[in-house]
Amino acid sequence: MEIRYSIREPMAPGQTLIEKFRNLAEIGIAGIEMTASSTWEHAGEIRRASGKTGVVPNIFSSGGGMGLLDARRDERQKAIQSLKEALSLCGELGGIGVIFPPLIGIKLGGGERIPDLSPLASTAELERDLLVEILKEEIAPYAESCGCSVIIEPLNRYEQWWPCTLAEGVAVCEAVDSPGITVMADFFHMNIEECDMADAIRVGGSRLTNVHLADSNRVLPGFGHTDFAPGLAALGEIGYEHFCGFECSIPSGSDPGTELKRSMDYLNGLL
Repeated sequence: MEIRYSIREPMAPGQTLIEKFRNLAEIGIAGIEMTASSTWEHAGEIRRASGKTGVVPNIFSSGGGMGLLDARRDERQKAIQSLKEALSLCGELGGIGVIFPPLIGIKLGGGERIPDLSPLASTAELERDLLVEILKEEIAPYAESCGCSVIIEPLNRYEQWWPCTLAEGVAVCEAVDSPGITVMADFFHMNIEECDMADAIRVGGSRLTNVHLADSNRVLPGFGHTDFAPGLAALGEIGYEHFCGFECSIPSGSDPGTELKRSMDYLNGLL
């Protein structure tokens, strides 16, 4: 397997978008995950930068609200609209999908969690049912029409209550049963939550459309103690063809380009 590298926008060296795209092309990073610039205001600039450098804007972000599972209806509607706008932009610019961790906005962003209605249903049961219903009725068909997907991101237990494992993310995908809903794997979160990262990736299988790279200390791969070799081998086994994106820190005081190339060489050496 040949790794197709991408990187989160804030990590990319450079002050302007075109500088970032050009520097990534020089380093050998083929994709960029749009964050702050994931807006229609920047669409033309992103398209021009990609056209001049060949670097692909592969992932987009939903910036207008993460409250899809908020107890308040107006917050849910805001999140639905934000996701649709991000999906439209993603589809227009040829991206793969929009990353969405379902409960981080509630747990870390000051949202309001759905109350426990036991014995009728627990909070987690209500959240799962609501998520599947919203995705089926509102989001998945829209994502399909845009030619991309909402990418469910499992996070560790300290950042969201669920999904925390790839199996939990895949369960959402299976319940919705649409190409507009996929899942991603993040080595940092898997290192905390998964018993076997390689097996987790195999569970993700064809539903896996994005991967995040970070070592155990959330620094570039090669600066911590995570064993990336089994997970990378599993990606090869499932025929993974999408990007593997750096989402971590670069050692302070170092040259970003040098350290990124070093980390890529380290990962390539494990294949």
